[in-house]
Amino acid sequence: MNLAIRLAELNDLDGIEALMKRSMKTLGVGRYSAEQINSCCQFVCVPDCQLIEDQTFFVVRTEEGDLVGCGGWSIRKKLYAGPSQAPLNRDLLDPSRDPARIRAMFTDPAYRGKGVGSLILDHAEKAAHARGFSKGALGATLSGLSFYTAKGWQKTASEQALLPDGIAIEVIQMEKLFN
Repeated sequence: MNLAIRLAELNDLDGIEALMKRSMKTLGVGRYSAEQINSCCQFVCVPDCQLIEDQTFFVVRTEEGDLVGCGGWSIRKKLYAGPSQAPLNRDLLDPSRDPARIRAMFTDPAYRGKGVGSLILDHAEKAAHARGFSKGALGATLSGLSFYTAKGWQKTASEQALLPDGIAIEVIQMEKLFN
């Protein structure tokens, strides 16, 4: 399968949001309740324009042009969730002491297991490392936990992330040293 990865642009926002919601609605089943999935679709599956503006967010398309994946990394202290997360944290990380943040990774359910997530994660890790980061951190949803574990990420903590509507979801904090 031929996949093309590139930096996301602001005109990709509608497609990114649709992909995020489609991914959560399918891949979240069996890991989160319907109520949690609906809350995530409202508050988590919202593109963060800051990542696009910082040029740290990628999209993956098929040869036919279908958007099948998105995700990236951040130079900012905010760890996870879309712009609906409060409070927003736009402070810059210090690569000499802070881990880069892997953020907003979503794969079209029809393309799960076909290398989309691996392509994005590899690009994100390499880009962060090139900017001087020696370590990464992320907040994994339960649907992404086995993927990140297989990619060498280590669980550091588990938390109940409270969404703005009062619904909580389990998020696994993970870290990895970059090579």
